[in-house]
Amino acid sequence: MKSKNKFILFLTVFIDMMGFSVIFPLFPDTLKFYLSQGNDEVLSFFISIVERFLATQNNPYFIVLFGGLIGSIYAILQFIFSPIWGKISDSSGRKRILIFTSFGSLAGYLIWFFSGSFSTFVLSRVVTGIMGGNISVASASMADMTSKEDRAKGMGIIGAGIGLGFIFGPPLGGIMSGYNLLSIFPFLSSIGTTIYSSSALISVIVSFVNFLMIIFLFEETFISQVNPIKRGFSHPVFGIFKSDVVQLPKICLIYFLFTLGFSGFEFCINFFFYESLNFSPREIGYSFVYMGSIVILIQGGVIRRISGKVSEKKIAIFGSLSLLIGFIIITLSKNLPVIFVALSFLSIGSAFLNPGISSLASIYSSQDEQGKNLGIMRGFGSLARAFAPLVFSLIYFTKGPVTTFRFSFIVILSVLILLVNFKEDKKN
Repeated sequence: MKSKNKFILFLTVFIDMMGFSVIFPLFPDTLKFYLSQGNDEVLSFFISIVERFLATQNNPYFIVLFGGLIGSIYAILQFIFSPIWGKISDSSGRKRILIFTSFGSLAGYLIWFFSGSFSTFVLSRVVTGIMGGNISVASASMADMTSKEDRAKGMGIIGAGIGLGFIFGPPLGGIMSGYNLLSIFPFLSSIGTTIYSSSALISVIVSFVNFLMIIFLFEETFISQVNPIKRGFSHPVFGIFKSDVVQLPKICLIYFLFTLGFSGFEFCINFFFYESLNFSPREIGYSFVYMGSIVILIQGGVIRRISGKVSEKKIAIFGSLSLLIGFIIITLSKNLPVIFVALSFLSIGSAFLNPGISSLASIYSSQDEQGKNLGIMRGFGSLARAFAPLVFSLIYFTKGPVTTFRFSFIVILSVLILLVNFKEDKKN
């Protein structure tokens, strides 16, 4: 049962991250496509925000800033709903919430497939963002099945799913962008299909398979004895300082800063590749294949072997050091080999830091608060992903890529300082 469940949880977070990242290499061209369409109230609203506060459409960085605004929608909704799904799963069980959210993700990708207008495209990001908060439920379910000694190993599987999402998401988006369904089925244009719908089709197929697997193969990992009505309900983030886990606020701060620094880099590297190195969407996708492959090798191999032997704190510290080295290297040159050396260190750092922090949050949480506490932590990560596109695109626009990467360095340096000063409870 455990191995089957772990695979399904792995697939669930894989789909969430693939859905989040499949559009990365398409962002520049997709946004230009919708901008060329015009005559859309939602599009006009977003343009007015960017032009009023940031830049005009004639500015070469307009598309970066516009993309930053759109990119924040998904993550803001993940921030709001990740703790909610986690807390509900502590009362209602993991499977019910996974079924509901996986069906919602499928619906969101279907909307994207038919998003001939910008309004429909935004709606698809709203739906998938809300349902993408189920990473907290998957993390809690993984914690249900692992001992504290093996917690890093279990979170490594979740991290590997996230890494695979970043492996397959961007390249699939880039590769499939070369296949125009309208050239084969012209009638699809009448129902909202665009030249970019082939990328959405991949997400639809994979999410449908995952939905069926959760219904028919996934077995419940946790049934709470607590009456959900007696618990009451408020957004779990508001109760972070009331948690029995005294380390939780600091862990959430560390995770917020890590996600802010790294996801901001991930967002802007697309535009760096596109504008500074003249990469095509397909080449951007292959660059993410390289990064994601390293994450999988580390989390599927190294983390599994050192789990229970090396403390979560040391795993996280090593990851932050690797990230700092990567950010130093990437600011030195636009030479392609140098950039890929930097990407190697950055990928290694992410592969260590992510499961390390997740394990810290999990091992200090009681059995019936795994979903809530991991949801709170993941929620702060989503909040960081909401701020990151806007903050980093603004820095990119005003100061350029080098300063943007230096800012990531400063943010990760603060993560290292917090980790070094983190006091582990020896009782756990």
